[in-house]
Amino acid sequence: MSHLSAPIAASAGLRDGARIVLHTVSPDDRACIARGFEQLSAASRQSRFLMPMRKLDGPMLDYLTAIDGNRHLAVAACTDEVEPVGLARCVRLEDEPDTAEIAVTVLDSWQRRGVAPVLVTELARWADAVAIGKFRALFGYDNRAIAKLIGAAGIPLMPDGNGMLRADIEVAQILKIGLRFAAPASA
Repeated sequence: MSHLSAPIAASAGLRDGARIVLHTVSPDDRACIARGFEQLSAASRQSRFLMPMRKLDGPMLDYLTAIDGNRHLAVAACTDEVEPVGLARCVRLEDEPDTAEIAVTVLDSWQRRGVAPVLVTELARWADAVAIGKFRALFGYDNRAIAKLIGAAGIPLMPDGNGMLRADIEVAQILKIGLRFAAPASA
């Protein structure tokens, strides 16, 4: 776990009663992130990285774990046995410092169980604490699950070119609606 000050709960309950452990990502998570990536289907890898990805190399693992607590934030979820479940991260945009591009990955076996809303809510709490007011999500038109989730929250989707959709999501709105999706977290 990272030593960064982050408002992250120790565990959270999912809609189906399962519990996950949440923590701030650190360089110590390299092996766990690599193991989780290996468990993703080709479709999930394409959806997350917006291109075919066969493996995560050292520089990519360095980038994914280079969390500074202000510009680059990341929250990981795992089981009590420390097996990977998912990851939500954001990187502040240089030209729009109150906005951060967000990316969420949930392992295939954990999808549709409520992991993503828990991760995004925890990431939003941290983002709010460091003055990130908006998340920008970019995803392919073929990612119907995320489009449905974002659309159900009343957030407009806009074409962003190259077969992508864009959604700008206020962190305050996530904090308001995200709590409905998750069971109470324990500290």
